[in-house]
Amino acid sequence: MDTLRISAEAERLLPFARMVLDRYPFKVATVQHLATHSNVMYRVVLADGRQCVLRVGTPHANTRQNIEFEVAWLAALNKETHLDVVEPIPTGYGGFVVEAAEPGSTLKRSCVLFSWVPGVPLGTGAGTFGYRLLGRMSASLHIHARDWIPPHPDRMRLWDRVFYYDPGADPVVIDEGTHDHIFTAPRRKIIHRAIDLANLAIDLEWQTARPQVVHGDLHEWNVHMAKSRLYAFDFEDVMVATTAQDVSVSLYSSRQRDDHPAVRSAFRKGYEEIAPWPVADDQRIDMFHAARQIMLMNYAARVLPQAEGMAYAQDVMPWLEGFVRKYG
Repeated sequence: MDTLRISAEAERLLPFARMVLDRYPFKVATVQHLATHSNVMYRVVLADGRQCVLRVGTPHANTRQNIEFEVAWLAALNKETHLDVVEPIPTGYGGFVVEAAEPGSTLKRSCVLFSWVPGVPLGTGAGTFGYRLLGRMSASLHIHARDWIPPHPDRMRLWDRVFYYDPGADPVVIDEGTHDHIFTAPRRKIIHRAIDLANLAIDLEWQTARPQVVHGDLHEWNVHMAKSRLYAFDFEDVMVATTAQDVSVSLYSSRQRDDHPAVRSAFRKGYEEIAPWPVADDQRIDMFHAARQIMLMNYAARVLPQAEGMAYAQDVMPWLEGFVRKYG
């Protein structure tokens, strides 16, 4: 990870973050860089001692429209359920999204202020009990979203193919010559075969299951655990998919763990405490995992520094090679 680059960007955007916070009806005591992933996050401490998180969006990382879907669902979840999910905080003007251009740039950043999420990420080492809670959270979100009608549902992102992002936001670079250092000819052959298999599975899934609104990125790093309670956040990838596809996202990172069978069993047990298990079979999950891995490989190659993009591909390709050997 290029920590110097991340630190420099966070420092450069700090005045911009303070400018955004001026839109809110309270006094700010301190603002500190918290983390950088696809967006830049700042820990905000208010004058009365409360903590919040300001998410400063990265241009082209997500659309303003999708962020509006995100905050609309979060507002509904906080109003209509007892689930522990992050809460978007309105500005003094009543909206949840602040869109502004940083000084010296024409590119606008969409920013949202969220309530503070207690605890630590599930991914830091939680065992099967944590994944059972994650299964319960997943099922509970699916039940609420089944009947929730978003604003302009016809404009929602659809996971109906491997590369489901808008090409303008996440162009496919796998076959571009500028990325030959990552996507060698043998790798491209494996990736394209995996794309064909995954797209066939997604087509079948959409023919036999009911697509609905889902979180889209509910995994062990987007939930915190505190005193045996799970808190979900990062709804930025909200989309329309089947519940089985969404479940596969929750289980994606654990697929190479030594205790993978126990983790999957615990997740399923928690899910079935709330709702019927939506996955046809393990092969279907593998297909969705392949689709997600290919999309993430493309994203990593496009946005990470060259050495990090190469290292990521080196790390995940063995699983994809095994997938094609098994199903291809």
